[in-house]
Amino acid sequence: MTAVRARLMFLCLIWPAVAFAHTDEALNKNPGPHRGQMRMAGPYHLELVAGKDELTLYVSDHADTAIESAGGSAKAILTSGKKRYVIVLMPAGENVLKGSGEFKLTKSTNVSMLVKLPAGEPQRAQFTLKGTGKTSSKKSRGKSQTSK
Repeated sequence: MTAVRARLMFLCLIWPAVAFAHTDEALNKNPGPHRGQMRMAGPYHLELVAGKDELTLYVSDHADTAIESAGGSAKAILTSGKKRYVIVLMPAGENVLKGSGEFKLTKSTNVSMLVKLPAGEPQRAQFTLKGTGKTSSKKSRGKSQTSK
């Protein structure tokens, strides 16, 4: 068997495992490096961490190498029951985008995230955050909007 054939066979055997490793179900099995929920969006791995009154998004490539966030932004639309909150995230470190404001996490808050980094096309990802149902701080910092 030639080396080329051996490589092709190897790739055919591991490809399904690699493809499966990036499904939302597979990513949900373990928290990300920062204990957040992971999603794949185009060429990126996105990890969303929700704090008391802020969202933090970590951006890396498929090899988990940090992607520079300078000049980028993200918009998160959180849906909790009948309420909808919009949080704008801005660069806050090497591969970090952060935004803060008033929002409430329920037992299953849906988050639609639109991420735009200077080097690529806008990417979308869907997250489901689980909270206690307690309202976050009423104090609003940064760019945020609440619509009811």
